[in-house]
Amino acid sequence: MFKKNKIALGVAAGFVGMVGIMSSAQAVHVNKDGTGQALLFPYYNAQEGYVTNINLINSTDETKAVRIRFREGKDSRDVLDFNLYMSPEDVWTGSIKMDTTKGVPMGSVTTSDHTCALPALASCKEGKCSVTEPFDGYEYYGDVDAGDTLEGYVEVIEMGVVTDSAVQYGVLHQRGEPNNCGVVADAWYRNVFKTGRAYAAAGLSAPTGGLMGSSAILNVAEGAAFAVDPIAFDNYTTEAFHTRPDDNEMFDLPSFASGSITSSEVMVKKDDGTVDLVVTDWQKYHHPNGNTGDACLLDGHPKTPACGDNPYPVAHALLASNIMNEYFLDPTDGYDGHTDWVVTFPMKKLGVFNTDGITQLTKTEVLNDKEYPTGEYVCQDKAGNQYPLEDVNPDCKLYGDVQAYFGESIFDREEGRVEDANFSPYSSYPRVLEREVNVLSFISTDPSYDDSRTVLSSDHTLPEGKAHADLGGLDADDFVVTDAFVSGWARMSFPAWYNLSGFIDGYPRPYGENADSYSVDSFIYKGVPVAGFAAIEGNVSQNANARFGDAIPHKVQR
Repeated sequence: MFKKNKIALGVAAGFVGMVGIMSSAQAVHVNKDGTGQALLFPYYNAQEGYVTNINLINSTDETKAVRIRFREGKDSRDVLDFNLYMSPEDVWTGSIKMDTTKGVPMGSVTTSDHTCALPALASCKEGKCSVTEPFDGYEYYGDVDAGDTLEGYVEVIEMGVVTDSAVQYGVLHQRGEPNNCGVVADAWYRNVFKTGRAYAAAGLSAPTGGLMGSSAILNVAEGAAFAVDPIAFDNYTTEAFHTRPDDNEMFDLPSFASGSITSSEVMVKKDDGTVDLVVTDWQKYHHPNGNTGDACLLDGHPKTPACGDNPYPVAHALLASNIMNEYFLDPTDGYDGHTDWVVTFPMKKLGVFNTDGITQLTKTEVLNDKEYPTGEYVCQDKAGNQYPLEDVNPDCKLYGDVQAYFGESIFDREEGRVEDANFSPYSSYPRVLEREVNVLSFISTDPSYDDSRTVLSSDHTLPEGKAHADLGGLDADDFVVTDAFVSGWARMSFPAWYNLSGFIDGYPRPYGENADSYSVDSFIYKGVPVAGFAAIEGNVSQNANARFGDAIPHKVQR
């Protein structure tokens, strides 16, 4: 038995209060205005009958070097990436869809855009007004397959501002065409461009932001469209970081773990209605086994490239202990409502709450100051770190994949709730979400509900060795049963053991008119980095061609 010990994961709890004027610190944050140095498109769909259109915009008067990266949905493996060299006010567009030219269905991106790229893409001067690049990069790793590339997400990261005048002129568009995209490859050949960061990134100066974008997921046959904006990060870095896509050791750089800024800022709403801006300084990456270093190279896979050692600022900016959204399943009056939730964990690949297998903790009774049992229990690991023994975690196990549960938080429109709601089949335990892009389909027991289809046609087939006999070949963990409810809202929660506080360097710094104090054990460090939306589909009338689609971003509760 052990004395009660607050969870700090190796960091002593401390408090700090500061009164001042609300100000914006130079720290990583989500820019609610929608522009930034980096963008996260939380989902693409290339399943049969679906197309995802991506628009990327340079809203500044500068020439920018930008990395665009397509990650498959199982393990976030980089299956295709390339550099774009965007002239001032330039737009790049591409369409993600299924490709079968290699004999097996996989994702691909097709573009007829003339923005200069490395390697070169579409160019009507070369007779290639449109080009398709399959996501065949999955073959490199061996632990993902072609089917995993049909769903995923997209990262866009500004590498820097181009300072070389010849490149600036070459990528500039005149009458709809760049002057000469060959200047990009030539700049690399002549060492005008060099791989490196900060001063070593010859030909680039520090990123300045101003990237923005949009995406639309189209169900071509039914005519439904889901418009999804990317999440924009600002103050991600103060250093240029230029790499080539064909560098086998650095093609995953830059990433959301390689920015130079080691602090994050979040807005915290207080009970009195005012808001604090809380700035947190973070340590470099720490693997759960205690090692430090690159967040990806410690995963044990021999072909994993480096990705950086600074994942926590972006992780904190995306952190949520609960996500909330709506569902619409109404079968009456021809509505034929259906809802899928997309739940993406973009920082798992970068080492945040991503460990191998299951860690069995020890159930430990808590003693008071006089060494008497309190009747309270915690779960303790070998290092002495303690985790709450919640009703949803009576087995004292930590899972490498993210766990989540609904509890009693599925509501109809009239405040009714599903008692002990959860994933199907029902269990009081949290469910493990094995993928890094998860599509959860809501289903109703209303006898008129059509359960033969889902909104996004995501692959719900079971992985090898897993079985839920009551739902046949379907992965029951991916379905959420609302009983007979057909519309309302739900809250999905992550257990309290997900806590970033062990990686804080120093103490939180709050700013506000009457700033409160925050400890490293504060609720603002609990949760999981997550992104996504609810995709809602139905009919506006009995007309089969009158289908509608809507994408509603998840709301976050810290």
